[in-house]
Amino acid sequence: MKSGKALFVIDTPSQVFNVTEALRAYPIVSYDVMICDCCRADAYMQLKRLLVSLNPKHRIDVEKVSGPIEDRIGIYAKHVSWLKAQDYQWVFFSNIRQQWQRDVVCSLPQSQPVLMDDGNATLVFYRYLFTRRKFFDFPPDLDEARAEKAHATRLKYGVAVDEPAGLELFTIFQLNALPWLTVRANPMSALCRTHGSVDQDLVLFLGIGAVELGYATSAQYIEYLQQVAHMYKGKRIIYQPHRISSPELIEQIGQHTEFELMRLHEPVEDWLYRHPSPPAQVVSFFSMALSTISVCFPSIRVTSIDAGPQAWMGAKQSHVWNLTCCNNLDIIHTIMDYLKVDPAVSVLPLIGTNLEPQELLSPPALAGE
Repeated sequence: MKSGKALFVIDTPSQVFNVTEALRAYPIVSYDVMICDCCRADAYMQLKRLLVSLNPKHRIDVEKVSGPIEDRIGIYAKHVSWLKAQDYQWVFFSNIRQQWQRDVVCSLPQSQPVLMDDGNATLVFYRYLFTRRKFFDFPPDLDEARAEKAHATRLKYGVAVDEPAGLELFTIFQLNALPWLTVRANPMSALCRTHGSVDQDLVLFLGIGAVELGYATSAQYIEYLQQVAHMYKGKRIIYQPHRISSPELIEQIGQHTEFELMRLHEPVEDWLYRHPSPPAQVVSFFSMALSTISVCFPSIRVTSIDAGPQAWMGAKQSHVWNLTCCNNLDIIHTIMDYLKVDPAVSVLPLIGTNLEPQELLSPPALAGE
């Protein structure tokens, strides 16, 4: 198949960056976009605003529905018959843990599947799935009646769920190819900018969703932030909350730190790109934006704060969404392992943690370790 046609299956704002880069990197003649309102907070509205920068031939918007499993599958599955008739050369998707994306990709077996980065989760998928020749890892549905209805609904619409034989990864991460996995670099070239001026007195701290996800209590998280503030004493610190952060936590952070709160309704990379004199330093614990910013903005120093193996112990017992091969603490360790060997990101121990400079985990390894 050499049609030059592509389908992009996405559901978060940051994926618009990846679509833009894929249109530059692949010989795509025409393309369609399929989006779904399935994520938390205002991701879907942000995504729709950013999509105005693209010019797909067709765009399929899948609105959110609740209720019976037949309705939740049918809302996107009803498009599968039309998609099969489009003769796509590639189907790009962005989230292995979304069943709707799995269903669309697997229903187009004649198209080359290409996975774009789903945040830091790419590193986790590579370590725990791809190295074992697995591409999906959904937990079984223990409700037999619901599982039977889901199966019947997929049959009704011609939806397949068989894993592809191979996969291509379009990624900003430095990862090695595998016999069943090709890797193509995503340079994020459309977003790159070397700023002529940066504000040396300003630090941007990117919050994470640790409290909402059960990795730490609000008191613990705020204590970590207070330690970060001490590390950057004398600097102005802008705090950008994670999009899932609750208003209550944001209010507590404002009360117990001197951070300046900035709630963006767009990806932070867009904000930095437009800024005439952005913060000289961007800091976080393990936000994916650390990696994208280090690739896109060479004038900005990027730092990960390693709070230590005990900081996020709640992650070991917290709910893992649509992944059975590891727990959330394993996920955090995997991300930190990569950041510690990424030459574009500095890793500093949080005050009082007494970490060794390169405290890496044992296998299963990431490529390049």
